[in-house]
Amino acid sequence: MLRSINNVLLVDDEPEICMLLCAMLRRNGAQCFSAHTLEEAKKVVASGLRFDAAFLDANLPDGMGYTLIPAIKSHSPDSACVAISAMDTEGANAEAAGADTFVAKPLSRQAIMDALRKLGFNT
Repeated sequence: MLRSINNVLLVDDEPEICMLLCAMLRRNGAQCFSAHTLEEAKKVVASGLRFDAAFLDANLPDGMGYTLIPAIKSHSPDSACVAISAMDTEGANAEAAGADTFVAKPLSRQAIMDALRKLGFNT
């Protein structure tokens, strides 16, 4: 059974990436919450919001985005965590840290929607 995507966490140090992802996801009814540093993202996660999905840039100015996965999963155990990075080598590291899938930058609508379908979302 496919699930809906309602709340999404977007973590990327490039605001344009968050805006692009949010524009794509809003078409499917998602509400987006953005953060541009690891510290900002930690505050959003600590707020107790539950996320259906999280898109996490691997390389942030203050750390690795996929280090948020345990905290995200503790608040939202069914949350799908998607690591994103321009460095293909980060895919294996992110998946080892608990990412459900990896999408390489530059991002395309097709790659994002394929990843969400793979994770069981109705897109």
